[in-house]
Amino acid sequence: MEQPEDAYVNSPCEVKSEENELLATGILAGRYAQELVIRDPRGALSLEHYNRPVKIYLHSATCGGREYMGKVYISTNAFMRVKDIRLLTERERRGCFRLSISLPAAAYRAAEITRAESANRLRRLSYAERLRVEQQLAGGTLTEAELAARVPEPAPILPRGTQVRLLDLSAGGAQFRGKEAFRAQERLVLHLTLQDKPADLTCLVVRDSAACGDGKAFCTGCRFVEVTSAQNNLICTYLLREQSKQIRKSKRV
Repeated sequence: MEQPEDAYVNSPCEVKSEENELLATGILAGRYAQELVIRDPRGALSLEHYNRPVKIYLHSATCGGREYMGKVYISTNAFMRVKDIRLLTERERRGCFRLSISLPAAAYRAAEITRAESANRLRRLSYAERLRVEQQLAGGTLTEAELAARVPEPAPILPRGTQVRLLDLSAGGAQFRGKEAFRAQERLVLHLTLQDKPADLTCLVVRDSAACGDGKAFCTGCRFVEVTSAQNNLICTYLLREQSKQIRKSKRV
């Protein structure tokens, strides 16, 4: 079911040129007739000339993405009004919320995580039983410290992962480079840090990994699944911040 535009209010958005050059990032403030209003509380929107054709990319964790074409009507550093909006065709829907980056991460197969969790549950049950037996043999007189000294807690089993480097990131997925190849539809968990916060993002491999240009590593593309609202907000906040940096850098060159 198609979501109304009101459902996207306060969602992050990108403004791009017809050639997909990133012009600005902000928040959708509202829709009025055939116009979209985009705001940036930081007052960092770029100034665009009247009637310039632009693409607007909206993203919401609950509603998904939506892409429009329109023309600049009013442009200030605080807000932009885009008129004559229309939905983009499938061919025009490219590069939505995609950012070229170089970010370290770790990739884990979901099956490996499940196996490690199962093994650790069995270990905890076994450990609890050993504690009970030891306490019983001692007549129930042991303190927690004495009991721990007699029955050391086993170290947890960690899932096997591989270090990777993200090459690009979008609101819907990522591409990364690493020494290990993955099969299409494999379920992975990417562990990375965004905005100084740890994030574990579940994703599905889109297609079999392919050798990178130098032949020394594999490149893998994946799409995110089961993304929570908090994770989506974290990804979009990171993307908007980094894209704003790229815009400012390009204007200084």
